Amino acid sequence: MNRFKVSLYKCWDVVDMSRQSLKRKKQKIGFIEIYFRLVSILFWPIYWYKWTVITVENFNNVLFNIYGVIDLAFIVLLVIFFLFKRRETLWYFLFSLSMAVCYIVSLYSFIIVPVDINWLYIKIGTIIATMVISWNLLKRDGNDVGVVGLLSGVLLLIMTYFY
Repeated sequence: MNRFKVSLYKCWDVVDMSRQSLKRKKQKIGFIEIYFRLVSILFWPIYWYKWTVITVENFNNVLFNIYGVIDLAFIVLLVIFFLFKRRETLWYFLFSLSMAVCYIVSLYSFIIVPVDINWLYIKIGTIIATMVISWNLLKRDGNDVGVVGLLSGVLLLIMTYFY
């Protein structure tokens, strides 16, 4: 019976420690982080739409223009927030910036100029730069968000290869 009480107390301590660590990890998500998630979430359906659905060229241009305005506004806000507030590390700032640039270049080369070889090289270069920055974010800052950048880069390279 005594062993049962001891193991029950140990289990309770583990549960209590996990609650405390969750409270520490739970932070307020800022405006720029929510905007970054919006930019990232909007990219994939547009890419998928152009990939799988037979579309009208004018509609593709409208989709790209809307996304371009949202993404470029994010880049400007990201730079302003980084210069004046400095809440993120340099690697996280570079990660967010490279992902936004990679998304806009990928959509431009996929929707607007799909047969231009120069934009293909620029697209591959931005994808590789994003993957390198994501790797550094993962290794130097210990931020798990770098895995998202690595997987996005691999997925974009695969989709680029098969297009």
